[in-house]
Amino acid sequence: MENLFIFPIISIFPEIKISSSLSNPNVKPINDQLAGISMEIIEQIGFGTINRSFQTNPLPFDTYGAISGVFMLFLWLITYIFCIILLDAELMSQKTAKIIYFVTLIIGGMLLVSIPNTLIPFSEILTAIAEKEDLWYLLPVLAILTILFGSSLLVGRVFCGFACPLGTFQELLSMFNFKSNIKAQRANKYHIELSRQYTVWMRIYYTGFLFVFAIFGINFLNSLALLDPFSGFSVLRPSVTGFVLISFLGLVVVGIASFFIYRPYCRIFCPFGAGSDICSRYAKNNYIRTDDCTDCGLCEQICPTQEASADSNKGECYYCNRCVEICPENAIKLNLEG
Repeated sequence: MENLFIFPIISIFPEIKISSSLSNPNVKPINDQLAGISMEIIEQIGFGTINRSFQTNPLPFDTYGAISGVFMLFLWLITYIFCIILLDAELMSQKTAKIIYFVTLIIGGMLLVSIPNTLIPFSEILTAIAEKEDLWYLLPVLAILTILFGSSLLVGRVFCGFACPLGTFQELLSMFNFKSNIKAQRANKYHIELSRQYTVWMRIYYTGFLFVFAIFGINFLNSLALLDPFSGFSVLRPSVTGFVLISFLGLVVVGIASFFIYRPYCRIFCPFGAGSDICSRYAKNNYIRTDDCTDCGLCEQICPTQEASADSNKGECYYCNRCVEICPENAIKLNLEG
């Protein structure tokens, strides 16, 4: 199974050569044309020769993917704990948040070629479904998703808010048109409000579309670069290829859309976001209103995802802190007691 999990590791250690099931005669792809596209993608990305088989990796799962996944989780865990501490201590000012966004974008997005990348686990799952491969290879992937979804179940979408390079990229651009000031926000005529119901169902339909086509042997995440804006960060690498340029075009489209729509990819297209939304609805530790709240409604007016109401489930709260910044009574706190 072609494994995008190992691309960042190979970019750092180009001497690693692993064999791919696409070149393994014992594994016959469902669609020869898609197999050719997939191999072309692998060759063009420029991260080294990728070959994987049971001869080079006798374990029932991809050890190289697991190593990359552990590295991804390590970076995520540092960011996750640090941000929770700041949120709980009420130290997550807009300036502090911007610094974290930039650090995540520069280190995770540009230097490490989009690590963490939540599309990778889903691409692995879709590839396994499309090529009818041994599901043992998905054990590391499923373990990573379980941990990430578990974090959403614990404290909501801290990962999406601060640790995802594509998410922070969108957040930084959204600040131009989605203000923390009511007057400035009302004066802005160039932002588009999408209802929560619309974004939730669009994301569910899109994710369902990917899985339905995977059942018929087509993994669109691997075949259409525009569906993977994460890979667009690779444009800063020395060897820029056609696939990377197309992915970069997708990243540019997401960036432009972020000026007008708050986190468009996160809210409409991200498969991980669909699952994280569901988990976050049941999180016991999230923003709550204290008894100091006067129901002035300012937080509800400023929230870009319509999640600031007292009875909202916070499934789409990215901890952007606009509600905290605008509250005149300092009545919005992170509840870590459940």
